[in-house]
Amino acid sequence: MAVKKIIEAKNLYKRYGATIAVKNVSFSLNKGDFLNLAGENGAGKTTLIKLLGGEVTPSDGEIFYKGSKVKWDSPSQALNNGIGIIHQHPQLIDEFTAAENIFLNKEPRTNKLLDDKKLYEKTEALLEKYPVTDEFDLTKQAKNMTAGERHIVEILKILSYNPDLLVLDEPTASLPKHEVEALLELITHLNEEEQITMVYISHKLDEGLEVANKTLVLRNGKKVDFLSKEEFDKDRVIKAMINEDLSDFYPEKTDSIGKITLELDNINTSKLNNINLKTHRGEIVGLYGLMGAGMEVVLETIFGLENFKKGVININNEKITNPKVKKMMNHGIYYIPGDRHQLGLFPSFSVRENMTIAHLYKIFSDQWLVDRKKEEEIVKKEAEDLKVKYSGVDQNIKGLSGGNQQKIVVARWLLKDCDLLLLNKPTMGIDVGAKKDIYYILKELAENGTSIMFFSSDINEVIGISNRIYTMRQGEITGELSENEISKEKILDKIL
Repeated sequence: MAVKKIIEAKNLYKRYGATIAVKNVSFSLNKGDFLNLAGENGAGKTTLIKLLGGEVTPSDGEIFYKGSKVKWDSPSQALNNGIGIIHQHPQLIDEFTAAENIFLNKEPRTNKLLDDKKLYEKTEALLEKYPVTDEFDLTKQAKNMTAGERHIVEILKILSYNPDLLVLDEPTASLPKHEVEALLELITHLNEEEQITMVYISHKLDEGLEVANKTLVLRNGKKVDFLSKEEFDKDRVIKAMINEDLSDFYPEKTDSIGKITLELDNINTSKLNNINLKTHRGEIVGLYGLMGAGMEVVLETIFGLENFKKGVININNEKITNPKVKKMMNHGIYYIPGDRHQLGLFPSFSVRENMTIAHLYKIFSDQWLVDRKKEEEIVKKEAEDLKVKYSGVDQNIKGLSGGNQQKIVVARWLLKDCDLLLLNKPTMGIDVGAKKDIYYILKELAENGTSIMFFSSDINEVIGISNRIYTMRQGEITGELSENEISKEKILDKIL
């Protein structure tokens, strides 16, 4: 039986003025293939899938779908022909139920009126054809759904069109671990059992390599590598993405450890039990454990976001029993939250405004007005120091890649002397090149005397940059590993 080719791209280009987002990209996928599309932010991944799904039109090149040359006029035309794109944030109507969202714009009607009975019958039939989950409440409104449930509804919406090609852009970026596993199980089932061809984008490189049978790597809009399942090698993919030697991906660890800057003495909260830990000047301390073990709560407690019932925080020999955010900031302690979109950024603000918002006193003129010239000088200097890629200080923050947005959040807290920097998942949702930049920024801060404590769900990251590691389980510290004791086996032994 001949292999059926589903999609083929030939010499695709996409130009935006002088910028070439996709340059001469060619590849093909057969029925049942699962493509992992890898590359840094700005590599052209999103533009490429938009070309395939009719969201943008190629400047040059050709697309063949199921053997015929196509030029989509709109995403809806591509969808009606069997190509569906699911973006990172599902586009659902909050007030509508799951069933209403799934059959939006093609609701069954009787005498021009919406027929609820037929709507739910059609949705039940769809679930019978694609058993995506054991139990799913079709009457639940989108506004009451978890992030994972919203993705399932979006997938079911696409499945209602009987697709041959399903494109998923960062589907697990904001999901907790159990929902990630459920979504990957669903996607794998649709690929293996229904033979739906998949294109998958994720910053979680291991995730993409695990589920795919082919990997296409883009860099600066160009195809730089294409691997079959047998050729999969994580280091090869990363090197192709960033075009650098991986031997220095993690910086050498600083050995200039100074005096104790912070000490938690028997801290107890509603979620933490008898927490004892410390940081030293110039040291990077990692926290690691399973989801919900309490690492984030430790950081929030130190910063004054969580109250504790018992214990003492010692900061430079001062005992604190009732920490408040302002007080901790006055001690030079700053916290960078894990969800930068919800908690770290002002999405309607510019690069300039996002960086200086917490330190306006530094840029006030004698008349208590913002000194724009002084502000611009400060922002440009910090952006240059942190290698931020941006078009200008007045560029909207939403126009920056995830990695550059994170650098702006870090820069905000470096405008004032920082004694202790707390970071929650500092590289979540950013590409490998930006991750490397963040690691070296933290190393430089530590070398200049800043104490750093961070939590990451990436065990390799924690091992790669930490001088010491505290392991946690169920709100308790289960171990402390010095630099020469750190290993993946010892960490896992202490958290499981």
